[in-house]
Amino acid sequence: MLLMRNVSKTYKNGVNALYNINLTIEQGEFVYIIGPTGSGKSTLIKLLDGEEIPTNGLVEVVGINIGKLRHSKVPMYRRNIGVVFQDYKLLERKTVFENVYFALEAIGTPKAKARQRVREVLHLVGLSDKMKSYPAELSGGQLQRTAIARAIANQPKLLICDEPTGNLDPDMSTGIMLLLEKINREEGATIVMVTHDITLVNQFKKRTVLLHDGHIVADLAEGGYIKNEPDTSL
Repeated sequence: MLLMRNVSKTYKNGVNALYNINLTIEQGEFVYIIGPTGSGKSTLIKLLDGEEIPTNGLVEVVGINIGKLRHSKVPMYRRNIGVVFQDYKLLERKTVFENVYFALEAIGTPKAKARQRVREVLHLVGLSDKMKSYPAELSGGQLQRTAIARAIANQPKLLICDEPTGNLDPDMSTGIMLLLEKINREEGATIVMVTHDITLVNQFKKRTVLLHDGHIVADLAEGGYIKNEPDTSL
């Protein structure tokens, strides 16, 4: 599903963001990516979604070599992935239904099939009763559920969640985690979740990859306990 071999990333301004990253994630896994600010988490996500290409090494997602991906082919590649952002990125003038439908319309999904899929995913995320609501009428948790519905509408093989609970209170965060577990289980999507919320990481135990200064310093199997201040000497 996801393979990174000896991956390094240096930006044009000389900043070295990742060093010799080796990571394999299998289909159906749920993996946390954690680490302090500046550890390389954002760069890793940008490599996975095709926004950046590696300076050295191999990045392969669903059998596609990101380093050899032509810029014109990136939109087609992104049909294999869904991305959930901390700040939702919803269209304020569209309803919940229209926000999710728009994602399918943009890739040419037939109208009847798109409408059926929108209803399916809104039921999955618990928003069937909010189809006609606008983003301004929703709570933070409902906004994030809408964003998740949009991200999984095309049944992506990989779901990237970039701080999906960062703007939510603890109860809403727990609800989002339960939803992501449900999607992982029922939709079969591989989930890579970047987070700073160590409390959630310890509550919902998954495989956890710890980055520090561009290096993977720990790769803990599900059930490992993460300290509030991770020991980067590992």
